[in-house]
Amino acid sequence: MKYIQYVIIIGCLGLLSCKKVIDLYPQSNLNTGTYYSNLEEVKAALTGCYNGMQRSLSNEWQFTELRSDNSKQGQPGSTASTNRDLSDLDMFSPSTSHQAIYTYWLATYNNIRNINIVLQKLGVTYNPASGTLTFNTVDLPLTDVDRKQLAGEAMFIRAYHYFNLVRLFGGVFLVYEPITPAQAKEMNRANIADIYKLIEADLTTAAASMNALKFNQIPAAELGRATRWAAKGMLAKVYLTVGKKAEAITLLQDVITNSGYSLQASYANLFSITNEVNSEILLQ
Repeated sequence: MKYIQYVIIIGCLGLLSCKKVIDLYPQSNLNTGTYYSNLEEVKAALTGCYNGMQRSLSNEWQFTELRSDNSKQGQPGSTASTNRDLSDLDMFSPSTSHQAIYTYWLATYNNIRNINIVLQKLGVTYNPASGTLTFNTVDLPLTDVDRKQLAGEAMFIRAYHYFNLVRLFGGVFLVYEPITPAQAKEMNRANIADIYKLIEADLTTAAASMNALKFNQIPAAELGRATRWAAKGMLAKVYLTVGKKAEAITLLQDVITNSGYSLQASYANLFSITNEVNSEILLQ
């Protein structure tokens, strides 16, 4: 009996001594609330967005090159599941559960999510009614030049993804800011015009925000990143797609005249493994 009383007393003392619950988030764990606090962290996050382009590209050729005259289905009569999946895409008859489409969709929207977080941290908001992007004040130790350069690169990647999505699927989900899973479930497909409105806003703002360095002025460490000229080149392609030929011509003439990019001496040289970052490719 004495032993039981002793345990109860200790338990009571323990309860009386704990006035507060220690619930500190581990400083070693990074999340969107603790990251993006300086230039290096934002650059690292943006590099992750560039890396995210590779995940969608691993499947994208199946919806584009495979369906064109640039490639050929080598075994159209094969019964192997992998070849049947490719053949279905080649013949424009994939099932609603096609794995490559599912993988591409997830990879693309996952990267759009990451881009939206970067843009939010840089103070960029989009107004769908007016089709305009705004730089708002943020509490980050960044110069205005660095902030706009990084935001311009992020806008370029987002426009790249949506330009591919709208051409492949038509009206898709238009996500231009971080949203919760619950919000995602309630979202409807946007119309094609609204998607192109965001694409145009992203590329127009990106071109105006990024530096105007010519090809031979870009530091070696920065080669391969999106530039003002890449944004103008893609915007020209967008304009050609929607029938704005005059606007496209103006942009392309600007790129040809002022970008410092130029044709290589030979077509083979364009794809040489020793000449990967060359003057003929706006975005490597």
